[in-house]
Amino acid sequence: MAVQFKRNDQKQMNKWLNGNKRYTCLFRATRDGCDSNKFHSLCDNKGPTVTIIYNTNNSVYGGYTAVSWASYGDYRNDPRAFLFRLYQNGNWKPVQLPVMDSTYSIHDAAGYGPTFGSNHDLLSFTNTIVWSGTYFKVNGYVNPGASYSANGETSDSITNRSKQVKDIEVYLVEDKPGNAPLEEPWRKTSRWNKKYYEELKEKVEQYKPMKELKVPQARVLLVGQVGAGKTSFFNTINSVFRGYITRQACSGNAEHSLTTVYRMYQIRNSASGKTLNVRLHDTRGLEADQGMDAHGMCYLLDGNLPDRFQFNPSAPVTPDITGFVATPLFAEKIHCVVFVIDGSTVV
Repeated sequence: MAVQFKRNDQKQMNKWLNGNKRYTCLFRATRDGCDSNKFHSLCDNKGPTVTIIYNTNNSVYGGYTAVSWASYGDYRNDPRAFLFRLYQNGNWKPVQLPVMDSTYSIHDAAGYGPTFGSNHDLLSFTNTIVWSGTYFKVNGYVNPGASYSANGETSDSITNRSKQVKDIEVYLVEDKPGNAPLEEPWRKTSRWNKKYYEELKEKVEQYKPMKELKVPQARVLLVGQVGAGKTSFFNTINSVFRGYITRQACSGNAEHSLTTVYRMYQIRNSASGKTLNVRLHDTRGLEADQGMDAHGMCYLLDGNLPDRFQFNPSAPVTPDITGFVATPLFAEKIHCVVFVIDGSTVV
């Protein structure tokens, strides 16, 4: 098993920390030496850290503290600290051991490597450990249950009965900025290039609803909060098939929805001028107090509302409105709903 704080491990840590975090390696024993003074010189006064220990029996475990290491010389209080295991004998078996007595969360002394709990629940090493050529035979130990909940675990179940350590790492833990790139693509696609773009475009152009449905066009309703980009989404799709930038629908930023009229938009192929067999429907953005009620949304889905219906936030939608379609055909109903979200708000 490779010694590496992998993406999947970071995702698990993020769940325990309830946030999207960035991990920066401050200390690595195989790189910096398994020495307590070196650990403190690289990690003191840096902020929250996670310590990860990889042993020769392919177990991975460690501890997190929100308190900065500082060579304090005594115990430090940290109610957010916890111990954990990620792998046992190479198998993915994550478990969290929360702190019970936060008075003894970490033992922060210059002669000690990362140390957690009284007695101690997790002592990585003390002073200097010499590299054997393949591992460090550490003088520390794991003994959960004193300051940290054992959570049904023992020293053997955490370490898999090995004091031989391949590596010890300490990572600085920071919040990722809101505009940080996703850790991995939200959608698996082929490599984006001109050929793939043309293939996708052609696939949409050639789409036809099943003949048995007797539906000339699939009607797609765009739904989303105010500012999510519903109308911009339509303008983008329209621009792709027109072959140039269009702004057929009004879009922008405002406190309340810029879309006040229900619109049924056709999409045309620039080469042939023919309409696609998919039609996009744009409606008012969802928002508290100003948005559409459940009855209005049902009328939309059932095809009762006419094109260019003017929304009135102060008046509910009723069958008495001008142009109300009392008995819509199946072809006039909404066949698919697309929820548009602002990608910058997703963490």
